[in-house]
Amino acid sequence: MTDRRILVVGAGPAGVRAAITLAQAGDHPVLVDHAPGIGGAVYATLRRSAHGNVAHAKEALRLKADFDRLRPQIDLRCSTSFTGLDPQGTALLTGKAGLIFKPRAVILATGARERVRPRPGWTLSGVSTAGALQIALKTAGNLPPNRVIIAGSGALLYAIGAQLTRAGRPPVAILETGRPFHNAFQARTLPRVVLIEAAGYMARLIAAGVPILTGTDLTRISREGDHLLAQTSRTGRWATIRADHIALHDGLASNDYGLTPPPPGLPVVRAGDCAQVLGRHAAEDSGRLAAQQVLAALHDSHTTSTLSPQYAQAQISLARLFQRAPQLPETTGLRDLPDDTVMCRCENRTLGDLRHAVLHACEHGPATGRSLRLGERVGMGPCQGRQCLDWVAELSPHTANFADLRGARWPLKPVRIRDILAATDEAAN
Repeated sequence: MTDRRILVVGAGPAGVRAAITLAQAGDHPVLVDHAPGIGGAVYATLRRSAHGNVAHAKEALRLKADFDRLRPQIDLRCSTSFTGLDPQGTALLTGKAGLIFKPRAVILATGARERVRPRPGWTLSGVSTAGALQIALKTAGNLPPNRVIIAGSGALLYAIGAQLTRAGRPPVAILETGRPFHNAFQARTLPRVVLIEAAGYMARLIAAGVPILTGTDLTRISREGDHLLAQTSRTGRWATIRADHIALHDGLASNDYGLTPPPPGLPVVRAGDCAQVLGRHAAEDSGRLAAQQVLAALHDSHTTSTLSPQYAQAQISLARLFQRAPQLPETTGLRDLPDDTVMCRCENRTLGDLRHAVLHACEHGPATGRSLRLGERVGMGPCQGRQCLDWVAELSPHTANFADLRGARWPLKPVRIRDILAATDEAAN
């Protein structure tokens, strides 16, 4: 028997706004998130006891106020993971508030995942993603060690740099592969709110004297005693910068790993960055529209509401603004990396392992996504390929494309049998 409730996966701005919209329409949605509270990555400060003087505080607090008003109508299940839908439309939630039930519709607001390009030394202790550093700062106020380098590309580098500066730990350098200041005319089409936010970040960084090295690639990380050494390439020149912590960020992609086609008759709608990476300014609107689409599908009605095209245009402008500097190689240079470069962190598989597997497979038949997954374990670890498969696909032959490597699976992630047994089973009620 199908439950009357609607499942919303992800309690970031898109998912929370979707749940609010459903509750306003008289529904009682189930809102699930693996984090211990609402907010997602962008509004992670809502999970701190003190969050008054932080970036995005007004937007975050407004969203929380709207949520709190309708909280009695929303079944919030935190520290709980969505493990997927089976072919019959049964949803499995595991963790603190595990549940097995058949929702009448699903909204997927699982956000974005961070891309980090492999390079020698990127798995060393003291190296993290920029997003992980930001979450630790937002949720617990944890500051990294003294000398911090933020490297990669995109607006997130400057946001995190400014947040660290505000917390009293300005980065020793920001290394940007693009040349945004040379492409500043691309910013003319960005929404005013984005420009104001960016100006605030830049003002804080400049006032603190943080070096911003554009057209600069971080090519190798090594360790010397208690310190990390970042080898950089800039306009054909090499330099080494000493650091205690290095945060990497090479863009975002939708966090839609392993999602299978929905069973017939079950409305499933994606919202926020899970649908298209458009950033936090689009997230709430996207969540609201997703809820309206689900309600229209359930009531055999029609909605003409669409997301404003300005969000997509803003992302196009940002991509052009931060495009890789002409003097740097156009490709990621993965094929030129040494064999001992780790590609899969979960299984500790190297570039040399992958090269050998592809060569061996080609001698005995075409390399496929299945053969590489089973033979080399890429995409089979705890992260299920979220960190490695973008790059493995780039290095794989045309017979093993990204979709084949990633696959669509049930469950979405490794799950313990005891978590399934502990989940409240309402599917048969």
